[in-house]
Parts: sequence; structure tokens; C-alpha cells
Amino acid sequence: MLSLHVITGIHCRNRLDRILRVAEPDFEWVAQKYIERPLLVYGTKIDLRQHFLITDWNPLTIWFYKDSFIRFSSQPFTVECLDRSIHVCNNAIQRHLKNASYRNPHLPEENMWHSDEFQYYLRSIGKEHVWDSIIIPGMKRALIHAVQVAQDTIRPRKNSFDLYGADFMFDKNFQPWLLEVNFKPDINKDTSVMTVLIPPMIESLLCVLIDRKTDPDCDVGGFELIYKQVSASQGQNLSYGYM
Repeated sequence: MLSLHVITGIHCRNRLDRILRVAEPDFEWVAQKYIERPLLVYGTKIDLRQHFLITDWNPLTIWFYKDSFIRFSSQPFTVECLDRSIHVCNNAIQRHLKNASYRNPHLPEENMWHSDEFQYYLRSIGKEHVWDSIIIPGMKRALIHAVQVAQDTIRPRKNSFDLYGADFMFDKNFQPWLLEVNFKPDINKDTSVMTVLIPPMIESLLCVLIDRKTDPDCDVGGFELIYKQVSASQGQNLSYGYM
């Protein structure tokens, strides 16, 4: 699902009649199966925002940013209550809510971690290997496949680029599941984590877009080329480093 970064119209329902009740006939809706047993951190649901860059649609060229951020719900997880304060981790919603007083004190007040902090947490529970062996490869595969599906609907424009924010959930086995891809993702520095993450990402983006025009081997900071397709007219695809 491709969307802007403003969250609207999200409903959690557990019965068909309740789903049909909120699905207004004049609008198009997307129904997604909920992950009832997601990965929890200190008893709280999380999701991950991953930025990626497309510098060409033909040949399709995808760059993956090395850092990301984790978002937390303000309330402990339960499937007994379907309120979106529990189930929707997006900062546009959570920043307007008060954190539950009884939730784990190790959770961040701003409901956000840098991916480095998440990796530290994984090490603390003896799962440090899952970041490089499951999470990162799984996210790269999902993004490449999602963009390939959309490629034929996009009109290629030379000398342009698109920065996207992909949202992932994780199941209890640390497998990432793509929720949606956001066009024009929020890059405001409105939390301490965003203040650390966004400036170097923008600097790296400029290296990819500008410096590589004169020096193809230049340092591109935190971006990694994960997929480059040969021209569609040649009828063959090549990809790099995502398996």
C-alpha cells in the first residue's frame, strides 16, 4: 500500500459485520490480515520505519539506508482491546497520547528508538544475529518485490528521484512484514531520534544524487545499492546483494 505519511481511516476489527460497518461504500479500502502474535518489546507493540531511495525507474535502481527507527505504542499490547493507541505505532497518532503509567520503565518516553538501540536490545535478549540474518535481508527482499510490482504503473522521469518510508512489523520469529510504503515520508526532526538520524541521511542522499554524477565510486554515506535492473528494453534483470 502506498500512502502519504498522514494516518487516516485505520480501524482494527475482529468480525466481518464490524468490518463492513466501517467500510463506507463511497471509499476504497484495503483489508490486511492482522498479526495477532507480533514481536513485542517489553510487552509493547513496535514497528520500524525504513527509508529507501529510487534514483531511476528504468533501469530500476533502489538504494537502502543503513539506519532506521523503531516506533512504540504508548500502551501495553493486548488483542482484547482493539483501540488504535495499542495497535497503531505511527508517531502521528502516538505523540498525541499519554503513555500508560503501568508500562515497562525501559520503554522510551518519546516512543522511538534508533535502530542501534534496537540492536542493543536484541543483543540483551541473546538474539543479536537476527538483525543481519533475518531482519535486514527480509526488508530488502520485501522492498525490491514491492517496487517491482509497482514499476509498470510509474512513468519514468530522468534526473529525478523518490525517497520513500517503508513501515514494517515483525512476527514473533523476527520475520519482517511490509505494512505500507509512504510517499513523501515525514523527515521532521521532532524527536531526539529523528534529530540524530535525518541530517546524515539527507547528506548521504545528496552524495548519491550529486556526487555520483562526477564520481561513480564516491562515498555515498549510509546508502547501499541493493538493486539495479538492466534496461527493460534488454529484457533481463540484474540485482545486487539482497538475497
